[in-house]
Amino acid sequence: MFEFKTILFPVDFSPQAYATAPHVKEMATVHRARITLYHAVQPPAPWYPPDGGAPVIAYDPGELLSLGAEQLERFKQRNFGDLPPGVTVDSVNEQGDPATAVVEFAERNHMDLIMMPTHGCGLFRRLLLGSVTAKVLHDSHCPVWTGVHVDEGPVNRHLGIESIVCAIDLGSETPQLIQKAMDLAVKHTATLRLLHCVPGAEARPDKYFNAEFERSLMATAREEIAALQHKLDTSFETFVEAGSVSKVVRIGALHHQADLLIVGRGVLQGTLGRLRTNTYAIIRDSPCPVLSI
Repeated sequence: MFEFKTILFPVDFSPQAYATAPHVKEMATVHRARITLYHAVQPPAPWYPPDGGAPVIAYDPGELLSLGAEQLERFKQRNFGDLPPGVTVDSVNEQGDPATAVVEFAERNHMDLIMMPTHGCGLFRRLLLGSVTAKVLHDSHCPVWTGVHVDEGPVNRHLGIESIVCAIDLGSETPQLIQKAMDLAVKHTATLRLLHCVPGAEARPDKYFNAEFERSLMATAREEIAALQHKLDTSFETFVEAGSVSKVVRIGALHHQADLLIVGRGVLQGTLGRLRTNTYAIIRDSPCPVLSI
């Protein structure tokens, strides 16, 4: 069964990190997982004097690491002081570039899941994805959970996972993605629905000329999904629509009041299906946390 026994939680002590902590605790409770709180201390760039002399090191690496360890311990006690049986938490404080350090630590320690916020906010919510999160999504080979922005609503809005929407692109990896989504739905006792987006023309007048073509694509997609479900011996409710991928996925997640959106991320550097090349936009626009597998 697909489950998470080890969870890596990168902590930078931001408000978003505190908002993510309850979700990490809830996920670990359901999966009886070991949580690793991870903080990467990034030393500031050396200061160069105006006369062009040698750089001046204005920090003590040991002191920075010690301060980071103290902050991480306080964060641990505040957010993970009362864990249920079977759930453990430890903390790691290292020096290095945060994104690179997180990916390397996850690989080195065979983590099952990375959970982190997106760090987008306000008017720029749909334009920006935090650089650390973007790099982790790009480089990590393990699943990555990203939360919605704190300005979306209460922190505990999607804490209990009761509704899961799995966005599929009908590529070769779709059966494995659906199987993993099924396992998680069983683990969380959640309802699972499938969602698929077909290419659509949204601007006038093309969208009227392409209406018949879109209907044909949608009908074909429904047939393919029905055949796939028959092969997998499943019968999940399916939502199929045409248009912009991130917009269609957002509408589907809102319609089904999803607490978790699952997408197939794969390795973003490779040649991928249309859905996975839109992963960043899906995460930015999603009204609920996204699990990228």
